[in-house]
Amino acid sequence: MKTIRWGMIGCGAVTEVKSGPGFYKAEHSSLLAVTSADPKLTSSFAARHHVPRPYETTDALLADPDIDAVYIATPPAWHKPLSLSVARAGKHVYVEKPMAMRFAECQEIIDECAAHRVNLYVAFYRRAMPRFLQVKQWLDDHAIGEVRLVKAVQHQPPAPEDLSPDNLPWRLLPEVAGGGKFLDMGVHTLDILDFWFGAMTEVHGVAGNLGNLYKVEDTVTATWRHAGGVQGIGSWCYVCADQRDEVQIIGSDGRIEMEFFSDQPLRLITANGVQEVVIPNPQHVQQPFIQSIVDELNGTARCPGNPESAARASWVADEILGAYRRQHDI
Repeated sequence: MKTIRWGMIGCGAVTEVKSGPGFYKAEHSSLLAVTSADPKLTSSFAARHHVPRPYETTDALLADPDIDAVYIATPPAWHKPLSLSVARAGKHVYVEKPMAMRFAECQEIIDECAAHRVNLYVAFYRRAMPRFLQVKQWLDDHAIGEVRLVKAVQHQPPAPEDLSPDNLPWRLLPEVAGGGKFLDMGVHTLDILDFWFGAMTEVHGVAGNLGNLYKVEDTVTATWRHAGGVQGIGSWCYVCADQRDEVQIIGSDGRIEMEFFSDQPLRLITANGVQEVVIPNPQHVQQPFIQSIVDELNGTARCPGNPESAARASWVADEILGAYRRQHDI
């Protein structure tokens, strides 16, 4: 079986533990080359992770004939141009989420990858994490009967760095991130709901800025309907006093409860009682998804994500944030 040789663009925080090691720890996979906007950061990452080919520029990395696929670990503003460049270099594309700043950009990436006959993957990696697969198994087994409603809640107080308007993190800069924390974290929830229940076909949302700490949205509410009829309701607030992380899936014969961004126990609640299942997160949370990509490229299995579903997350986000973006010229 072929070893898939990876290049990586970007050496930021996400690559240290969440993703980077997964490329050289997955079976039949190696991290051959890295580059970033900071040559010192590139050299440091390469030395610490034993990557043999640190490149000073993206062009140099893309010119390496030994690289089969490239992981793009940059903020969203660079996702589209880099994805197009990787595709034109004839290498498979694995890009961080969201795929791009807007749904229309996602379509451009999908079309370019298809034109150059390369595969496209987006880092909605929870689709391959065991705890989310356990929930899917319960749903497939009708453990709570017919699903009626899903509720998602993510509430957080502002982080210390959010309080400095002249030195905000890139995730709060619209020209870099395309939106706020909802677009950075909430899209993970939107994607996994698509994985569990199918595409959202009807979406209504309201976004606002209630904390006045930055330009992008800080509070979002939304309702939606999945193609199969399951209805959903969600709230995301990043300027409140307490922290809440909850997903409830309500069925005709019970419910499932979980925290989305932690590995606290999953709870299956039916007439038979409460079943708690503890499934720790992998050390490198992207590794199972990376393994699925490697397996698909080798023709031995299928990746649980696809470009069309990844783009749908951006479409849903556009629907929810559209009015706010137009009002605030974002």
